[in-house]
Amino acid sequence: MGEEVKEKKPNKYVEGFKGFCTFLYNPDDHTVFGRGGASWGKILIFYFFFYSCLAGFFAVCLTVMLTTIDPKVPTVVGRTNKPMVATYDSRLYTINFKDPKKFAAYKEGINTLKAIYDSEDQVGKGFTWNENNLGECSNSDNTRNKLIEGQPAQACLYVGLNRIYNWSPPKSESFDVLSFECNWDAGKTGSGNLDPPFTMALEHKVLDYSLTGFYPWTSMEDSGLQPIVAFKIRADATKMPAVEDQDDYKMDTFVVCNAVMKNANGTSIPLEGSRPAEFEIKYDFTIFSE
Repeated sequence: MGEEVKEKKPNKYVEGFKGFCTFLYNPDDHTVFGRGGASWGKILIFYFFFYSCLAGFFAVCLTVMLTTIDPKVPTVVGRTNKPMVATYDSRLYTINFKDPKKFAAYKEGINTLKAIYDSEDQVGKGFTWNENNLGECSNSDNTRNKLIEGQPAQACLYVGLNRIYNWSPPKSESFDVLSFECNWDAGKTGSGNLDPPFTMALEHKVLDYSLTGFYPWTSMEDSGLQPIVAFKIRADATKMPAVEDQDDYKMDTFVVCNAVMKNANGTSIPLEGSRPAEFEIKYDFTIFSE
């Protein structure tokens, strides 16, 4: 009997690769991806017109929908919008008298905020950044992190309310003036000094201006940016602790600012539903030396 001849089976991976290459380009019938030149031309023309019509349909729908929206009126209001005390620039939440670089960043934050209020699109609208409304806090050059030429260290806190469409401060027969109050606070960790060597006072006339000339806020185009107030914090050497008590003296403090309604006698009540803002002040005894 003759020797049995075994047929060699082709390698399935090699055959698969050859089939894929033929699919990419078949030299026998000159097709790419199984299509000839005429077939590719027809399908490209079809999809060109198909997607052109689809894009046109989307553009028409978008245009029609946008005509129903007033750019001055928010689409969603009244669900979670509550008055919140805040400042525009995050660099203004911390005043670090100890670190010259961080204090310089704080001053840059003031200049940035001032530039926004002084921009052309804010002229004649709402609040005006000037000395009449902000006192010495209208100029960052009036802030300093130590005693300079006999002038004590001082800085400013800038606070205002967030913009809420068509919102006005709730008034009663007696409490009808929107105002702000800031107080020393121990902070969330309880490490803040409640009697720091500073005085804190509100600067000048912004309150009446903000109430009569700003609210209710309707849009940036009509009302502009919201009004702000400034609290000047000034180092007070008379509040320095005795030398023997300085080792245990807390060198940081916090300030919590709230929105309130005042009456003619100056009595205040919290603004309903408002949330406060917290600021941190870092210092050491170098603020009293040149």
